[in-house]
Amino acid sequence: MPNILVTGAEGQLGQCFQAIAKEFPTHKLFFVSKNTLDITKAESLERVYNQHSFEGIINCAAYSKVDEAEIEIEKAYQINHKGIQNLVALAEHKDLFIIHFSTDYVFDGRERIPIKEDNATNPLNHYAESKLAGEKVLSNSNCSNITFRVSWLFSPFGSNFVKKILRLSEAKKDIKVVKDQFGKPTYGIDLARVVLDKLTHSGFFDFHCYHYACKGIISRFDFAKKVSEFSKNHFVVTPCLTSDYPTTALRSKYTVLDTKRIENHLSLDPSPWENALQRCLERIELK
Repeated sequence: MPNILVTGAEGQLGQCFQAIAKEFPTHKLFFVSKNTLDITKAESLERVYNQHSFEGIINCAAYSKVDEAEIEIEKAYQINHKGIQNLVALAEHKDLFIIHFSTDYVFDGRERIPIKEDNATNPLNHYAESKLAGEKVLSNSNCSNITFRVSWLFSPFGSNFVKKILRLSEAKKDIKVVKDQFGKPTYGIDLARVVLDKLTHSGFFDFHCYHYACKGIISRFDFAKKVSEFSKNHFVVTPCLTSDYPTTALRSKYTVLDTKRIENHLSLDPSPWENALQRCLERIELK
């Protein structure tokens, strides 16, 4: 039974791991929030390791506020880059494995073909730059490690596109959503299950990076329309262009992740995004 530290336990992805942890009794997971463990401080990591003596780390701690990162640049790098340096230093010293999560935003989305793990990266904003910096530290380390790049992460927890649309629908019945941004949604509950289920697979650490997402390529507009269709609170979704609603941080318009590597290597068959969305909304309605 491996002992595994899960950082960022109160964040969206950390809560997804907590929600399904009981399904995997062979893994002993220790969940710690940022109030208990600050990954930007090496002494904080040492203290937690001395308390729990774990064999691996699932790092859900991250700075994920895309627009705010254009202003809080140093803070984004402290967590997404320096934090990974600290995790790596501990892992190399204690012979631990690290499972980490990154973003489709490390790509500029200029080519309209699904993006493979080895495609050239070109971040368009500081959030993506900080995440890519963390990826590079991890891939160059001497510990066993995997980075899961995911896109359009959603779940019943935290802040995400689905919950934002539902929140907006409570205030107005006509919501404008961009129709020229395309990707593949990732259901956080499914992602957590994949990690815990495949962790003991003999080939799990054969690659430094996997792309993971649900099946199906959609626009943000189409995604929002399905949220309306599947939820109890029906509302009108009107298409618009990214240029109509400029944001502080530039967004990639096409970051469809090619997930064939993980599907073939670990024998995975990801759920269609519509099915995942329905299951997500059911959990939200039960909360």
